[in-house]
Amino acid sequence: MVFSQVLAAVHAVIDVVGFPGNLLVIATIFMESRFHVMRYILLASLAGSDILFLILGNSPSIASTAHERWLYGETMCKLHYLVLRYFYLNTVLHLIAVSYERYSAIVKSPLTYNSSITRSKVVVMVLIWSVPFLVCAITFFRRSESVFYHPKLFFCMGTTDAPAFHAPAAAFIVIAVPILIIFFLNWRVLKTVNAIQSNDQPVIFLESTAANSNNGPSQHQQHDARRIKDRKAAVDVCIIIAAFVICYLPEWTDFVLRNYFEVEFPPEVTQTTRCIYYISSVTNPIIYSVRKREFRGAVKRTLRRIGGLCAISFASGTDNIIGVHDLRLTPTRIPCIAESRAAQVGQNKNSLNVPKGIEMNLQRCHPPKEEIVE
Repeated sequence: MVFSQVLAAVHAVIDVVGFPGNLLVIATIFMESRFHVMRYILLASLAGSDILFLILGNSPSIASTAHERWLYGETMCKLHYLVLRYFYLNTVLHLIAVSYERYSAIVKSPLTYNSSITRSKVVVMVLIWSVPFLVCAITFFRRSESVFYHPKLFFCMGTTDAPAFHAPAAAFIVIAVPILIIFFLNWRVLKTVNAIQSNDQPVIFLESTAANSNNGPSQHQQHDARRIKDRKAAVDVCIIIAAFVICYLPEWTDFVLRNYFEVEFPPEVTQTTRCIYYISSVTNPIIYSVRKREFRGAVKRTLRRIGGLCAISFASGTDNIIGVHDLRLTPTRIPCIAESRAAQVGQNKNSLNVPKGIEMNLQRCHPPKEEIVE
């Protein structure tokens, strides 16, 4: 019982940290125009996938783990199993797309690569979200696979009646192939990055020398400087993928051994691997904020904007209490406080010696009633 409660608390912490973190990543990328390139759009899409994964996958596990039984019925249990499979495939496709994007920018065509959003890249985004749905639908409705509730694990699991030789093939296609693709692309990127790293100092020297001249940096020097910047982005992608593999590997191992080789683990082991599986949705915002200085600064600006909007909303909601209704915007978007200042002296401005500037501001804020056209 104590283990289940502790595990439920960990699931809750994952939601509390992961949901606002990924939401902040999406807000930062879409509010900063310099992040409107394919690499960051893919990362924003991955953050959206993590948010849905936490809502549909992790959140139902909190109460079920705490009560040590599934609370949402048989249908929701089966849908929960499909949700986990869908977002696994969705995340894998996102990481393959991010890896290939870095491969194209650094290895394949560094001088001609276009990072802007094109029609073909939009099609890729659509496929990333639609292909996992089709795969899950096909595997769910075929007769060789069934989903059942495991009472000791508090969630549904899948089983298959396929021939024995299908097990290694399925494990290889679902697990090994995506990892090999991601590994190959990032290995090529890192190999190119290491070659660039040995030339960092001459390129930086040439760039600084050309910047001080009247002609400015040449096109070749600009491309070299961009490749140095891409090197840092490639390392960040490798860290993201490494975190993904570390979080998913225990769940993969448990799934393959349990379903294909009929190895039974204690329930606590399987529940722990599933919890680690959910932690993968929290790692990306932390990696972005720690590794990338420009992204960290953009996050701070986004937080300030959100805080300013919240302050304005709070002020407008409490204006009847604190007298903010006396503050109005002039045509120059400057708050007009003339009326509130004059009201503190007296209600009849004709009987007071109101300064001329304040009286003009008062007239602009509230023109006479006979001048207002209904």
